[in-house]
Amino acid sequence: MSVVPEGLSHWIEVDLDKLAANFSAVQDLVQTPVIAVVKNDAYGFGAVECAKTFVAAGAAMLAVTTLSEALELREAGITAPVLVFLPPQADEAAYFAEYGLTATLDGIDTLQRLAATPGLACHLKLNTGMNRFGANMSELPELLRALADCSNVRLTGVYSHLATALEHDEAFARQQLAEFSRQRELIMQAGFKGVCFHLANSAGALKFPAARFDAVRLGSVLYAQLNLARQFGVTLAEPFCAKAKVAAVRELAPGDTVGYGREFAAKRSMQVAVVPFGYGDGFGVQAGARPITVKDSVQTLSRNLGKLALGRYHRFVYYQDKTLEVLGRVAMQTLLCDCTGLDIKVGDVVKVPLRRTAASARIPRVYLRSGAVCAVRSPLAAVFRRG
Repeated sequence: MSVVPEGLSHWIEVDLDKLAANFSAVQDLVQTPVIAVVKNDAYGFGAVECAKTFVAAGAAMLAVTTLSEALELREAGITAPVLVFLPPQADEAAYFAEYGLTATLDGIDTLQRLAATPGLACHLKLNTGMNRFGANMSELPELLRALADCSNVRLTGVYSHLATALEHDEAFARQQLAEFSRQRELIMQAGFKGVCFHLANSAGALKFPAARFDAVRLGSVLYAQLNLARQFGVTLAEPFCAKAKVAAVRELAPGDTVGYGREFAAKRSMQVAVVPFGYGDGFGVQAGARPITVKDSVQTLSRNLGKLALGRYHRFVYYQDKTLEVLGRVAMQTLLCDCTGLDIKVGDVVKVPLRRTAASARIPRVYLRSGAVCAVRSPLAAVFRRG
């Protein structure tokens, strides 16, 4: 069913039924309790509605990176257990206790910051090779003794994180698994009972059954962002689609130019559609998570030169089953595309390819169940509650 919201020029549709289906498909495979990761606004999907959907689907716990992300869930009425990945600062401990949040404990220093606040639950983060947060094996005995003596802080979980679960070479991931297993034995021998051990992220949960332990932390796979799932017989539904209503249609004569810098000049009579999506919304934005190397630069240059030589270096939006080339330079909140001969009118809807985690949080999120709008995150949300 095509949904065209009233009062919105551009929006992101999130199909909650498909999110729930992805959750169930992966849980059926791993047969392990799931900690659903909704960090970074649920990977751009919207944390509150996604969290509600995953909890209803059976998530044992939610996980976020920051305290502010966790408080957003609590303020929305979500009462499920929430793990916060960042170890708390001294001035944050009281919030963890007040809102019933689970803190990450990564060493003696953090324990000392938490020790004066009663009623705290924590998951101990172990460093098995990621070297980001976590206690090393050498400091673990002292930390466990301190935990046993600290009446205010209760250990309810232990976890670590796989650095290379997506890589073809599995050696380091298996090394981390072995290290975590050794640390797990030490913790159990120290007398800690009822502790939830979790190591596997999305890729690790699929590839390494031995890494599933008491729970798995699923993020990208729930949002259909892990092609690896196909290798394990898991079919993921696509729950995300960015859309916009055409804001204007213009006629160009040969020689007319469009946009900043006049980077595109019409060689023929054309029609162009103005679409209210730009780089400020995340269109064309790519995250640079890896360091730039000479090899990467050469490969990127070669690919780009090849695209230019073949005439394939273009960006597109989509109208029904048609591909519309984006013309000239993309502006902050608008782009122009070639709609010649398609009889596109103002108000017609186009689909816009968008990197989810780069999507602006200001873009309204429209949530669907059974093909109908069930929630809207937007200043205009009241429009959908009329009547």
